[in-house]
Amino acid sequence: MKGSSSLLVVFLFLSVFTALADDQSKKRKFKLPVGVSSKDYIPNSIIIKYKNISTTTSRSVENKLMVGKQKVQFVKHQPILKVNYLYDLPLQKQLALDKAGVNKIFELEYRSSAPIEEVINALLEQEEVEYAEPRYIYRTTNAPNDPFFLQGFQNSLSQVKALEAWGIQSSANGQIIAVIDSGADLEHEDLAANIYLNTNDPINGIDDDGDGYTDNYRGWDFVGASFTGGTPDNNPDIPADSLDHGMHVAGIAAAVTNNAKGVASVSRDAKLMILKAGSDDNASAIYRGYEAILYAVNKGVKIINCSWGGPGFSSFGQDIINFAVSNGALVVAAAGNSGRDGLDYPAAYKGVLAVANVNANDVKAGSSSYGFDVDIAAPGQNIFSTINGGAYGTKSGTSMATPLVSSAAALVAAKYPNLSGVAIGEILRLSADDISNIGDNAAYQNKLGKGRLNVFKALQNNSFVAIRRQNIIIEDNSNGVLAAGDTVNLAVDLKSILGNVNNLSVTLQTNNSDVEVITPTLVLNSLNELEVKRLGFFKIFLSPQTQENREIIFTLTYQSSNYQDQEFFSLRVNLDYLNIINNQIATTLTSNGRVGFSSNDAENGLGFIYQNKNLLYESSLMIGNSATRISNNTRSPQIGSSEEDFIKISRPIKNNANTTALEASATFNDYGSNSPLDVEVTNRHIAYPNSPDDKYVLIDYIIKNKSIVPLNGIYIGLFCDWDVEASDKNVVKYQPAETLAYTYSLNPGNPYTAVKVLNTDGAIQFYPMSYQLVGDVLEDDVFTRAEKFTTLSSGVFKTELGESLGGLDVMYTIGAGPYNIASGDSVQVAFAFIAGDNLNDIIVSANAAEQKFKNIQLVVPEPIDRFKVSQNYPNPTRRNTYFDMFLPEAGAVSADLFDIGGRKLKNIYNSTQLDAGKHTIATQVDDLSTGIYYVEFRYQESREIVKIIVTR
Repeated sequence: MKGSSSLLVVFLFLSVFTALADDQSKKRKFKLPVGVSSKDYIPNSIIIKYKNISTTTSRSVENKLMVGKQKVQFVKHQPILKVNYLYDLPLQKQLALDKAGVNKIFELEYRSSAPIEEVINALLEQEEVEYAEPRYIYRTTNAPNDPFFLQGFQNSLSQVKALEAWGIQSSANGQIIAVIDSGADLEHEDLAANIYLNTNDPINGIDDDGDGYTDNYRGWDFVGASFTGGTPDNNPDIPADSLDHGMHVAGIAAAVTNNAKGVASVSRDAKLMILKAGSDDNASAIYRGYEAILYAVNKGVKIINCSWGGPGFSSFGQDIINFAVSNGALVVAAAGNSGRDGLDYPAAYKGVLAVANVNANDVKAGSSSYGFDVDIAAPGQNIFSTINGGAYGTKSGTSMATPLVSSAAALVAAKYPNLSGVAIGEILRLSADDISNIGDNAAYQNKLGKGRLNVFKALQNNSFVAIRRQNIIIEDNSNGVLAAGDTVNLAVDLKSILGNVNNLSVTLQTNNSDVEVITPTLVLNSLNELEVKRLGFFKIFLSPQTQENREIIFTLTYQSSNYQDQEFFSLRVNLDYLNIINNQIATTLTSNGRVGFSSNDAENGLGFIYQNKNLLYESSLMIGNSATRISNNTRSPQIGSSEEDFIKISRPIKNNANTTALEASATFNDYGSNSPLDVEVTNRHIAYPNSPDDKYVLIDYIIKNKSIVPLNGIYIGLFCDWDVEASDKNVVKYQPAETLAYTYSLNPGNPYTAVKVLNTDGAIQFYPMSYQLVGDVLEDDVFTRAEKFTTLSSGVFKTELGESLGGLDVMYTIGAGPYNIASGDSVQVAFAFIAGDNLNDIIVSANAAEQKFKNIQLVVPEPIDRFKVSQNYPNPTRRNTYFDMFLPEAGAVSADLFDIGGRKLKNIYNSTQLDAGKHTIATQVDDLSTGIYYVEFRYQESREIVKIIVTR
């Protein structure tokens, strides 16, 4: 069984920063999961969870959406939790509800023409919102009744040793199984006597038990008659044969047994709480299943059957599962009928007992999903059970295997009434029969769970031990990259779900040839029931040949004198980005020109963290010399996507020779572009540990022209989207004297962020923008290449945005240019990324960064062995044009302008002494008419003549 109450957590050796990077307030962007389309969620319906719920909080969110760009009108906004838990539930359950945050989850129905992703993203911009997501539809997991399926009547009971089990525990003694499905025929001859009756709320039109559900005497219908606009009611009965999926599942779970009628069930006399989560007109679409789980848990149900599932992780779903597990419930769910590696949800959630489907010969059914997260397998092919109208029939799929496990769980719960649902699930899992070498099952090694269900063995053994992994803790030498060639330390937090154990031997293994486990076995001296202890460290060596972003599957094997078990987990290693954590700032160096995050959706990286807050949503490099030739990995005209022009050459590598700072660099080119500039870029990050240099990171880009022709008029800059606290309350200002752009929130008490351009050999470019402004380049939520070049090459467009408007969600482009890069030559643009407590703090760090930049040599320039002058840029030109001069040693330089006939028109430059190196000069040509001209440069005994073109 998967970890009962925790997520897989990977901690770096400075884990405080890393964990906070995932949890703190960064701009969140929602995308529909892969495989999810409009048919997989309810239109105009959203599940929303608030961080702290109050009338003011929900009204604030509603008001912002009603007047926002999406113009969302709230139709319904009500809590998922109907029960007045403060008064009607036991204190333990109240505390569990608060811990899981279920009381903060609301259902939102709205009217808007905007796509659901836009509405959700508008919600996620509100600080009060913890998460927002669609109300997913999950499907009942029937498999077709193909002629190839084996025929037979209830051979599954013999297969799971039910008859032998009844010799130990003859019945479930009324244990309740909540069947969350399409409903059931409550009057069926083989179910009626086992239907659970809520005697605290008889049918009289009054909510006698005060749980928010009036007359829920024989269960509840959470959806009603219609898929769109149905009204929940107290009748979970089914009106048609086509809706009998839940009916068939209910019969497998708890058909009345030994009544000389119909079929038998493993549990024999378990009570069925029928909770209908699909509508009468579309019962296979389960979209209120999580509310039904919550209902069952609050009614004290220990076993909950979910024979349905679908794609798309839901935070709402995991929250509900966490609540169920913390209250001692066992959620049993169908792995899915995709026939592929990977489980449906809810089976894939942590804490759920996931069930695969095998045939009568214990061979995996072709339709059954499989994977390392499967916990147990059970017969699910051609299962005979109850159907609508008092009849019987066969169905197949993991839907049928799942209630067989739930039925067995009820029998085990009757024998061990004091055990939690999780512990019962462990007993079933550990007592399963090994089927790994039967038929074709070898192809699914360790992906069909512990084996096929054996109820007899589950009841036979009274001394089970069950150890399960809770967390994984990592320490490595590369700030979380788990880089090729590294030795990594790994520890595990282990919990005893059942029993006490001494001298527990734990062995770590992997079949991946790129990984060597140097310390494969550790011993835990003792672990008592429900205790959690940390065991470590295992040492792991990653081969230098390890592929980047490689997913490695590991096995943990547990062994003691009376216990043996194993678990699986995966780690992604040799990442193509590097976390930079060396001072008060935490950020990420990428190999594609982005800062903070490697991917375009604020993922794969830390962002830019200061005071445990992520302040950055996006920052990415842009290089271009025209509206059509601009290489970048910045957001694109397609909403939610980005350009991917920059392609990695080498992943980030630390410079171990720098002992005074954390220095690392990566290299990439622009060959992902349809019209590349043919540049190779080295991106370097340097972070100093001590004051006054501990609140910034130096970031430089060295752009080399790899083409055989000059690159003229090149602009180089960064698009930056900072989000300081409430992003729509931000202001950005630019100070020309300091070449510094800083962002802050109008809400007091929040940090400041800033970007300073460090090299001044090109004109500074600064262009602030906001999609919230009419006429802004981002007003339409797209960012074209032409718009990018405009922001990159318009000089200082304005020096402030947001303050006079009460704050905005602000972005800006900052950089320098134009540059002329001869073939084979390079230019460097360097920035300081800064955070501080206030503007003065920012300026102190900016000055320190400027001084540090002067005193270090970030780029070793290519030697200048002769006097040369570049082609002017831009060329042709209208007003101003620029020349780059390269002097091998100090000396005087002058330059005169001539017309095409050789007549001198004017002197454009005259300096009595210049230092050796590169110099850029500018001249105005707005007084010249259209034509061809020449500029003669004189240095010592050398002359250089450059032809320029002027157009009007």
